[in-house]
Amino acid sequence: MNTLRTTFEMGVREYARTPILLALLAFLPVYLILVFHWVMPESRVTVDIPIQGAMSAEMTAVATVLTTPMAAAFVGGAAGLFLMQSASAVDSRLAIAGADAVEIVAARGGVLALAALVGGVVSVGVLSAVMSVERLRWYLLAILLVALMYGGLGALVGLVLNRLAGVYVLLFGPFFDLFLAQSPLTDETHALAPFLPGHFPMKLAFDAALTARVVPRNLWFSLAYVAVLALGVGLGFRRGLRVD
Repeated sequence: MNTLRTTFEMGVREYARTPILLALLAFLPVYLILVFHWVMPESRVTVDIPIQGAMSAEMTAVATVLTTPMAAAFVGGAAGLFLMQSASAVDSRLAIAGADAVEIVAARGGVLALAALVGGVVSVGVLSAVMSVERLRWYLLAILLVALMYGGLGALVGLVLNRLAGVYVLLFGPFFDLFLAQSPLTDETHALAPFLPGHFPMKLAFDAALTARVVPRNLWFSLAYVAVLALGVGLGFRRGLRVD
């Protein structure tokens, strides 16, 4: 338990001492969400909402609902990338010193989950300052799932790419997935959309934001995706513990 708590606290302090991560958390959701909200025309558009089909909605609302998960994904993905790459050397020294590998991995996973969840909460807080959604708790849950997914994906990207290349992947990946492929503004679903991580949580997000009903199945599929990612990230952290 001491190793778990100590490693978790070390990870939180390390996050708090990383300027780029703090800047992303404090600045990116505010900038991204508010800019899209303010620059979009005050007109109504037809959107295809999973639970209701075609309906009319304000363009500013649609843009804000789209950019909120994208901001959360950027923050979570960056946290996963930086945490995976910065923790390897420290965790290896802890393992050599006799710390339990399971506790080290659990602590790092806890730090990653915390960073992703805080990014999701901040993003939804910014959205709530400029608009109201129909079912806030469900919408918040959807955004937290997106943040956790991309936090896990960021950690996996950190295993195979250097920091610069990883940042590019984690900028363009969420943009394509969440803003383009899952957009309800298109008449036809993108061929890749059902296979991308944002598919089910974005369905949940739009149902919760623009209608009074949600489909719980989208939550279960999202949780299953997060569970598989958590396993992969745990194995990735464990692989980084070089004790030889």
